[in-house]
Amino acid sequence: MLPRPYYAEQDVRRRQIDTLKIFNANVTEIKENAEYKVEFSVEGRNMTLNIVLGPDFPSEKPAIFVNPVFAHPWIAENTNQVVGAPGLINFTLHSDLGRVVQAIIREFQRTVPNVTSHEDKSTDTSPQSHVSSQSLMFPELSELSIEELQEILENPDLQDKFLETNPQLVELDLETEELMSSIEEIAQDNIAKQQLLDDMKTEVIERISSIVQMKMNYEELNKKHQKLSEMYDPHRIRDCLKEAALKADEDAEVIAEQFLLGNIPVETFIAKFAEQRALGQARRAREERLAHQLAQLDKATT
Repeated sequence: MLPRPYYAEQDVRRRQIDTLKIFNANVTEIKENAEYKVEFSVEGRNMTLNIVLGPDFPSEKPAIFVNPVFAHPWIAENTNQVVGAPGLINFTLHSDLGRVVQAIIREFQRTVPNVTSHEDKSTDTSPQSHVSSQSLMFPELSELSIEELQEILENPDLQDKFLETNPQLVELDLETEELMSSIEEIAQDNIAKQQLLDDMKTEVIERISSIVQMKMNYEELNKKHQKLSEMYDPHRIRDCLKEAALKADEDAEVIAEQFLLGNIPVETFIAKFAEQRALGQARRAREERLAHQLAQLDKATT
């Protein structure tokens, strides 16, 4: 039997994979429990995310790769691996893989990436390319003048205000609130079901106690049944009749001896002797009739 912690880890891993299928469409399993592909489109372009789950997932974050490659701050330089997504950076056991992937897809769809080949991306080192990459993360910055940018850089309050109104961060906050609300609902539902669970446990214990009592009664009745079965067994009744007939004959002989010894008068002898002889004959007749019936029964069943 597998240890309990193994089942817990597998259950958490399976739940994470389930969220991937719940929050995203077009999910294809490449390798069971290890690799999945999610297809999506951006302005008519077909794109895919490949999600690779290591052996320690979800204790370790997943590896996510995008195809085709394009310039974006969330994508590692000279690779197609997504590394800068907030949900991926802060990924824990309590994260939802499906929501993280969903947020990545929404970001790529929102920024409408200029899809290029990997070679083009690696050789494009112009300042314009870096400005374009940064503007994908914060497109509002491209509309500000150098003086405004310098003011934001030097003023923490403006920085906080800018971050608070950033659409990506607002969306992340909303997703976090939705997740917290979902967790609270699940917790409240579990608390509400606790009383029902306690009642069911009490009912099960009462039923077990009732079954134990019924079993004890059954065993006691079964013993009585076995005893009565032995007592009223036809073969035993036949043997008892035979013994009783012999006993009646012996009693008649004793009465005769007492008469011959002169211990009892004639009238008493005749009455008691006749009574015992008649009793013995009656018992012997019943015994013989029962023996005949048993013989016929044994013959019919063999």
